Amino acid sequence: MPAHDATDLHALIRAEAPAAEQQRALTEPVLTALVDAGVHRMIAPKRYAGAELGLPEWSREIGELSRSDASTGWTAMTTTISSSLAWYLPTDAADEVFTDPRALIAGTAAPHGRAEAVSGGYRVSGRWGWGSAVPWCSWVIGGTLTPKGPRLAVYPRTDVTVHDTWHSTGLRATGSHEFSLFNAFLPSRRAIWPVGTTPGIEGPVTAFPFFSFLAVGVASVCLGIARRAIDETEALAVAKTPQHATTRLAEQAGLQIELALMEARLSSAAAFLHETLSAVWDMAVQRAHVPDEAKARMRLACTFAASEATEVTQKAFAAGGGSSVFESSALQRCFRDAHTAAQHTVVSKRLLETYSMHRLGLEPDMARF
Repeated sequence: MPAHDATDLHALIRAEAPAAEQQRALTEPVLTALVDAGVHRMIAPKRYAGAELGLPEWSREIGELSRSDASTGWTAMTTTISSSLAWYLPTDAADEVFTDPRALIAGTAAPHGRAEAVSGGYRVSGRWGWGSAVPWCSWVIGGTLTPKGPRLAVYPRTDVTVHDTWHSTGLRATGSHEFSLFNAFLPSRRAIWPVGTTPGIEGPVTAFPFFSFLAVGVASVCLGIARRAIDETEALAVAKTPQHATTRLAEQAGLQIELALMEARLSSAAAFLHETLSAVWDMAVQRAHVPDEAKARMRLACTFAASEATEVTQKAFAAGGGSSVFESSALQRCFRDAHTAAQHTVVSKRLLETYSMHRLGLEPDMARF
C-alpha cells in the first residue's frame, strides 16, 4: 500500500486500540480499514485480489501491524495465513470461498471435527478453541478428522456457532473464542490436506513448509510487540523523573544500559528470524526441496524470537516502574499481549529440543514442520 495510506492505517489502529481492549474485539473502523487495504489477502494469489507478498516481507508487515497493536497484528496474521488455502484448494472450492475480495477466513487447524462420509462429502460435528477472528469471518477453517485422515475443512460462517469464551489476559481484541458446528454438510472439495498434495495454484507459498506459517506469524507478532515496548520505554524515559530522583529516567545510567541491551537482544532475534526465513523462502521460490535441517533451524529462529521478544517486553515493563501498571500505559498492554502470544504451542520451548535432537542425530518427528 502507499506510504501515506500505511501511515493513516497505523494511526487509526493505535487510536482505536483502547476501545478494542474494552469491547474485546477490534473496532469496526479498524476491521473496515484492514479489509480496504487488502491486509487479509497479503499472501493470497492475485486471482483472488491477493498481493502475493514474499514471506520475509509479510513477516515484517505483521511485525509493524503488531507494533501498532498486538490484537490487530494477530488478526492480520491469522487471516492472511488462512487465506493461503486459496493456493491449495481445488479451483472450484477456492472460487467459492475467495471470489469475494472482502471475505475474511480464519479458524483452527486442530482436528476436533468428526466427519461421517455421505454422498458428495461428509457430515461433521465438532467444537474448536482459539478461533481468532472467527466472529468477523465469512468462512471458517476447522481441522476435521475424516475417514481419509485429517483435513483442513472450510465451512460457511452460517454453519458455525461462536461461544463467548475469550476472557483473556492479553490479545483481548482478537475474538479468539471457541466455536462449534453440528451435523453440517462439508463438500469434499472444501476439505484438503496441504502437505503432499497437488495445490490448485502453484506458487512459492506452496513449496514453503506449511506448518511453519503459523510459527513465523506468531514470532513476527512478538517482535512487533517488543519493538513497541522499546518505543514506549524511550518516550517515557525522556518525559519521566521518578519519585525521589532529581534527574529524568533518560539520564540515569541504569536505564541507559538496560535500554541498549534490550535493543541488542531484540535486533539480534529479529535478524536471526529474517535471515533464516529468507533462506527458506529462497528455496521455495526456486521450487527446491526444503531439507529438515532448514525447517528445524527456522523453527528454532521462531521460538527464539518469541522468547527474546517476550523477555525484552518484560524488561521494558519493569523499566517503566509504577507508570507501567496503569490501563492508560501501552507498556502494560505490551506486557500482557507478549506473554499471551508466546504461550502458543508453535513457539513452545519444546521445539528447542527438536532442533537439538535433529542436530544430534536422534531422529525427531519432523512431520509437522
